[in-house]
Amino acid sequence: MKRLVLFAVVALTGFANAQDKFDGCGLGWQVTDKKTYLATTTRATTNWVVPPTFGMTSGTIGCDRFEGFAANEKQNAEYVAKNFEAIRSELAVGAGEYVDATAQSFNCDSKSFGSHIQQNYNTVVTPAQDGIELYNNLKAAAAAVCS
Repeated sequence: MKRLVLFAVVALTGFANAQDKFDGCGLGWQVTDKKTYLATTTRATTNWVVPPTFGMTSGTIGCDRFEGFAANEKQNAEYVAKNFEAIRSELAVGAGEYVDATAQSFNCDSKSFGSHIQQNYNTVVTPAQDGIELYNNLKAAAAAVCS
């Protein structure tokens, strides 16, 4: 029993002595922003109970809004949806400004991408009923070509 108590004291002392290097994001930082051991422990506990995930996605409670990959995905899908007909036409040829921009959004060489989509037009582009479906089909095709 004494060993267990000693272990707990040593473990908690190490935790309390840890420097707080977080970015000031989360509900814990709204509770206290002091640089004391008690404040650090309070912040850590608060952010553990109420993770700052909401703050990161909404840009609240001291957090910068995190969009990362999802933001790029949304912008790329919107681009394809807005230019649906023009992209379909150029993909039939395998080249053009829209094909270049779409290939670039997938980090792909436009010649390889355009040629692959042109060869597989009937399975990638033709079944797409709207821009989002076309985007998903192009994304899957790009994964095979642009790796």
